[in-house]
Amino acid sequence: MKKNNINVQEIIVGLMLVMALIHYAGQILTTKKQVAPREIVMEAVPTASPSATPTAVITPKPLSSAERNRLYGPCVNLPVLMYHHVEREEEAVKNKRTGLNVPPEMFKKQMTYLSENHFTTITPADLVNFFDYAKALPTKPIMITFDDGYVDVGDLAFPIMQELGIKATVYLPTGLMDNLDYLTWSKIEEMKSSELMTFGNHTWSHRNVGADKEIVKYEISTADRQLAEKGLDEPKTFVYPYGLENFSTEKLLDEMGYKLAFTTVHGRMLCEKQRLSLPRIRIGNAPLSVFGI
Repeated sequence: MKKNNINVQEIIVGLMLVMALIHYAGQILTTKKQVAPREIVMEAVPTASPSATPTAVITPKPLSSAERNRLYGPCVNLPVLMYHHVEREEEAVKNKRTGLNVPPEMFKKQMTYLSENHFTTITPADLVNFFDYAKALPTKPIMITFDDGYVDVGDLAFPIMQELGIKATVYLPTGLMDNLDYLTWSKIEEMKSSELMTFGNHTWSHRNVGADKEIVKYEISTADRQLAEKGLDEPKTFVYPYGLENFSTEKLLDEMGYKLAFTTVHGRMLCEKQRLSLPRIRIGNAPLSVFGI
């Protein structure tokens, strides 16, 4: 019996040891230090900011000389120079119109430049003959225009042109002549008799052609009549006051027998089918080479 008791005790002790080992192992597993997962920091990756898809802009291809001639021709590369005042610098500053002025000293340099570089000044009649009768123009043609008929054109610019044999055309708002700062009709007659100066229509009161159609018709027709009375209307040519133009005025000019009309749009290619909306080159107080001449 004693031997059996020892065996039973041994078995009990053994079981207790096994259970203790199992318990101990479980404690180790449950109390094992947990390693917190590493915090993952997402680095910002720079990306291009989304932008609106640009709208395609179709830029018209400039016409070649051949294409322009085919569509609007005959055409000619003819610079038409646009002037307003030719007065002394101090007067221009005083009257706040330096932007429209070329002082006499610079104007003489510009005209001398044309002469020395073998340009030939032509009249509107020469351009009409080119358009209508294919009459050839000189090798280096150029046209000079004055807008508004200011007194300084007669007093200061005209003597310079006489000295150098330069031709030009003055566009008159006829109702303003014989007024302060404008040409007189007697001076206009003197300039005409030189055979260097011609004249054209710039409406009666310098009214822009965006006005009521009846007003525009009155303005143009009144100036037309006054120019005709003084023998200044051959050929009939026109400059749009302020450079503003429109189809209805072109139609009126055509009906009245006008052969040419000039805008203030920059350009030097003059075409027959655009003869009532011709471009010019505005000239300022600088050498003509600055303006591409």
